Amino acid sequence: MGIKKRFISVMTALLLAFLTAMPVMAAPVITVGAHSSVEATASTTVASVSKYGNLELEVSSDELLFSGFATGDMVTVTINEAEYEMPFCTNYSDVDNGALVLRAAKGTNAIIAINMGSFAGTYGVEAGAAVTIRQKEAGAYLEEYEIRNLVRTNNRTDYSSDAVYANFRMVNQGSIADGILYRSSSPVNEEINRASYADTLAAAAGIHTFINLADSAISLEEHFNAGTFASPYYLSVYEDGGVILLNMAIDFKDDDFRAKLAVGLNFMADQDGPYLVHCNEGKDRAGFTIAVLQALMGASVDEIVEDYMVTYENYYGVQHNTSKYDKIAEGNIKESLRSICGMESGASLDNVDLAAATESYLTSIGMDQLQIQKLKTKLSAGI
Repeated sequence: MGIKKRFISVMTALLLAFLTAMPVMAAPVITVGAHSSVEATASTTVASVSKYGNLELEVSSDELLFSGFATGDMVTVTINEAEYEMPFCTNYSDVDNGALVLRAAKGTNAIIAINMGSFAGTYGVEAGAAVTIRQKEAGAYLEEYEIRNLVRTNNRTDYSSDAVYANFRMVNQGSIADGILYRSSSPVNEEINRASYADTLAAAAGIHTFINLADSAISLEEHFNAGTFASPYYLSVYEDGGVILLNMAIDFKDDDFRAKLAVGLNFMADQDGPYLVHCNEGKDRAGFTIAVLQALMGASVDEIVEDYMVTYENYYGVQHNTSKYDKIAEGNIKESLRSICGMESGASLDNVDLAAATESYLTSIGMDQLQIQKLKTKLSAGI
């Protein structure tokens, strides 16, 4: 055998030995149906369950898209032999509150979720569960998806002011006095690059009490110790005892959420304002909490909806009198108001006494009449 042939033979043997020694990695099984008459199918597992009860899958969004699925498809998901139908989308908000969604944003792993709910908690699913995704009807949800789909940047230069960028604003609907209540994105978590702006605005407003719906003591310390931390005012108020950490999930009907909301509002009643309510984006948990306070203080449905939708105007440029605006308002904040009032999904909110219904709601979650009245006095009296 010549030197060249011996060299090739040796290298081939070494390559085979290397490949044989490599560990075998489990991977999602993808059946490509995009270029055939067979519907797209993917078999994978639940990699983990998030804090909010979302199922994070082993399969990536890009793999699903490559396999023949597309945004706007309706899919059938089988988990532990139970079947669920949902649309294939890119954002949780592409569906109504309480609706199922397969979220597949490019560059991330696919997620099965309930918008504003806990899929894992509702259906008892744990990490490691087998999941099969099948295309039920291509494009069946596409028109709805295109109306609802939202795009946001996290660049300050894309927004008209610091307040718009930080989703920071005064809340003064109903009998809430000017200058006592504010809402914003997180003034301490830099995940969406807005904390320093919200912190500066909070300082200028003289915020005395922060209702932090998102963080635990551990996550707050992580924010304080991050290299990007630039929220000195928030830190000073925290050190003075003016911040409550509620670490809420996003299922508004869950007992844990309801109990924590009562704790947060009791804290408000016992503290002096001005108050600032925030989660991470200042959109969902903050939107619900602010709606409770507005309703308690006599705001109308239209006033509550108008303020809630300012967030969507600030972040996504959603305009009044458009299908997108109406879809979001109907599926999100109006459904939240129905939940507060103990009404069925889609029921008319006309002629509802929101203030009375909200007092009953607050009593049901653990507040007493003394604290409710104390909170109302603080919010109406102002500074």
